[in-house]
Amino acid sequence: MSKPSHPSLAWPRSDGDPSRWPDTTHRPGDDSWHEEAPVRGTKIDLYETKIAEQLAVELRLKVDPTRQRIPMPDGYKLFAHKKKQPGGDIRTDYYLYGSPDILKFRSVPEFADHAIWLFDTSKPLDDHSTCTCKYSKGAGRRQSMPGSATKRPSGSSPLKEGTLKKKRVVQEDEDSLPAVVPDRAEELRSQRRFRELIWFRINTITPPLSIAGLEPITHWPGLISNVPLKTRVIGDTASASASSAWTLFGGSAPSTLDASTIVHYYEYHIRPLGMFSPQEEVIKDGKDILPWQVGNELLGGERGWDSIGNHAEKVLKEGVQKEAVKEKGKPKDEIEATLGRGWKGHWAKRIKFVEMSREYEDAVFRLSVALKTASSITNSWAQTDKIDVLPDNQDISADDMAAILDQKKTLYQKNRKDLPSSALLSPTEGATERGVFFKIRVIAVEVNPGSAKPDQTAWRCLLYGDIFELAKEGDATQLPTPNSAIDSSKDSLNVHYQSAKGFVYRQLNETDSEVTVDVIDVAGRVYHDLLDGATQSWFIDPSKPSDKEGRIQPGESALALVGLKSGTTVASKSTDWEEDLYGIVQKTTKTTETQMKGYYTDLLREELGLPKLNGVDGQVDALAGSS
Repeated sequence: MSKPSHPSLAWPRSDGDPSRWPDTTHRPGDDSWHEEAPVRGTKIDLYETKIAEQLAVELRLKVDPTRQRIPMPDGYKLFAHKKKQPGGDIRTDYYLYGSPDILKFRSVPEFADHAIWLFDTSKPLDDHSTCTCKYSKGAGRRQSMPGSATKRPSGSSPLKEGTLKKKRVVQEDEDSLPAVVPDRAEELRSQRRFRELIWFRINTITPPLSIAGLEPITHWPGLISNVPLKTRVIGDTASASASSAWTLFGGSAPSTLDASTIVHYYEYHIRPLGMFSPQEEVIKDGKDILPWQVGNELLGGERGWDSIGNHAEKVLKEGVQKEAVKEKGKPKDEIEATLGRGWKGHWAKRIKFVEMSREYEDAVFRLSVALKTASSITNSWAQTDKIDVLPDNQDISADDMAAILDQKKTLYQKNRKDLPSSALLSPTEGATERGVFFKIRVIAVEVNPGSAKPDQTAWRCLLYGDIFELAKEGDATQLPTPNSAIDSSKDSLNVHYQSAKGFVYRQLNETDSEVTVDVIDVAGRVYHDLLDGATQSWFIDPSKPSDKEGRIQPGESALALVGLKSGTTVASKSTDWEEDLYGIVQKTTKTTETQMKGYYTDLLREELGLPKLNGVDGQVDALAGSS
């Protein structure tokens, strides 16, 4: 299999399915048959070079597009279709197979749009209508891929074992973000705050006053499916349209047309959890979204989640009792034949989120399922995409290249007291109580010979980069900095990464060295403005402590996400491995509903006096134990 010619020409995902490949059995007398095309040949070369050329242009890579190559996505393969002609000749046509939605691609141009869709991870892989290839329902709606992908930053490779290591200072392009992978660079440019599992604010659903211990439902779990860029016109719409037309054709709009303002913003499309219509999306502004890690401070925290689960179980049991009353007296064969119609017809009916009843008693069961599903998602994890290192990569040392080729190293895209304090600057006042920040340059999985058994290979996942503390804002000259720090605002971390109000990031290691930490030392990303009233409307803004309407006092999790507390309280505790996020979501949603349906069926059979089937044990805890 060929190697990609550029690190950015690596498939971020694939919908390829080998079961879609044609049968290559060739029986005597067959008029037509399929054969696998050679892995190296004119036809596959054409696909690999022309598709790479198209993608290089779409990604705006600073390379010669005509000299690029990319192997076909996983699950795709080129086949030769052989067919006997009347004169005895054999006609050969080549087709690309593997798509679950398309029988075959007949040419490179046919597959090109589909390839661009595979690279555009903002579009769901399970909805081929968002693709612009000729076989999609969305054909003819082609749009550019969101944002521009920057060149993978150059930098020295991870060195030998040690905590503080020397590194080569790399000069970045003036218009690029320093040492940032393309996806992260685009997030910084777009100010995208959230990626996947989140809470989104809803119109408050108030619980019955007669039931103690239940908190109002203010937020709902969901998954972000897409974040499109939108435009809003403030002022004279006609003038704005005319001004845009002038700009489109390379001119400057007359001053008389400047009476309006065009605002660009990002719109979050969210798929609510809780057994809703699979194509249902809720559209929210970023200020109405909170990271999942603050969940223990929403809906009453851990006790509130248990109360939700217990009340949902009560609602389910009462509903089952009413269903059973309607079935009692019927022949058992008839009951068995129609048993469980209420599950799909009521409890798990695929309604739109906006169609859900605003009554607490009706919403609480779906909320409990949503909480259970989201908790299962966070209990799963997937390794990030592997970086295919090219043999002529000048940034990889000879020793490290040998380790990579020998499969002893693979590259992939804490508390203060645990750090090597002797090699770092002393903390500023109060910094030891706040979070420690790590700017990741590279993630590496390496052989760990120290703990390996004689017949086994032990592995260790390490992060390489610079380490920072959150120091109080003030005159920069009063803050100690590494001796070799470059005194330039262009190179300052604070230029590209915002910090909490009143604080700045202060690098602790020398700029010609770097720190290594274990992957388990990293808690997650930073939300510097989580407590800022201008960007969200739930936690109390420290700059406006008297503004408490509709807001709550931030707890330790919220403070940790800002960086004002140690980040250990929001660390990931994932244990279940899956290939990717798509697999995680698919598995957890199906498993959770299967468990809920099994519990519902057991309750119904018990009410009707039918023998219990072999269901999932512990179904009572499936609702009550959501936290």
